[in-house]
Amino acid sequence: MSSDPRSLLSKYGLGAKKYFSQNFLISQRVVSKMASYAKGTVLEVGAGLGTLTDELSKNAKRVIAVEKDPNMVRILSHEYEWDNVEIIFGDILDIDIPKFDVSISSVPYSISSPLLFKLLEEEFEYLVLMLQKEFAMKLYSLENPSRLTIMSHALCDTTPIMSVPSSAFFPKPKVNSQVVRIVPNKKFDVDDFYFRVVTSILTHKKKLVRNALLDSRENFNKDKEEMKLIADNVPFGDVRGKDLDIYKLKEIADYISIQV
Repeated sequence: MSSDPRSLLSKYGLGAKKYFSQNFLISQRVVSKMASYAKGTVLEVGAGLGTLTDELSKNAKRVIAVEKDPNMVRILSHEYEWDNVEIIFGDILDIDIPKFDVSISSVPYSISSPLLFKLLEEEFEYLVLMLQKEFAMKLYSLENPSRLTIMSHALCDTTPIMSVPSSAFFPKPKVNSQVVRIVPNKKFDVDDFYFRVVTSILTHKKKLVRNALLDSRENFNKDKEEMKLIADNVPFGDVRGKDLDIYKLKEIADYISIQV
């Protein structure tokens, strides 16, 4: 069988569907690099036409491939004769994730953020994910940090592996991608209140912390005067949100949690 997914699409009279955010990997160099990280039980999200799945099956003890497009599931079932691959038909965001050691996936761009945080709730050794480059950089770069940046740094350590041009896919996406390795490393207890504080401050990250909190007072069910009393004494109140790290934000969150 051809390693080029375009031949499979033609055989089954199918095309890439925008609804499923389908851009199929056609670069064997990228596939081989990603698959080289396979070990133990591998979870693959968005198996598609099986190009990466097939390579993972050669390197891993077991592969759990999750796919939500029924046409792709049909192709995977008919075209391959794997003895160590389990295909699960379903939406990864809706199912209970089976136990796995590592996840190696070319992630549909539309689910990158919810998928990442769902996976980070599981126990695993590491993730190797292909992500939109701009999204991937937010996970490890502290330049112009976002809520995603802060939460990522608090929960895990992310290392870039390789940049991937749009030409590595069919059809070509409008953006480039990046493969990253993500290792869980929770720096402290990250709860919903910490996320609320991060959201409140980073939504207004160019403002001083005290002003950002005043503008986000509804997140704490406080009126302007009540929030001003808290904001006037909050740690790092004279610092702009964009200049805070995860530990300073934790100190702020701990202070506010006592006050509210």
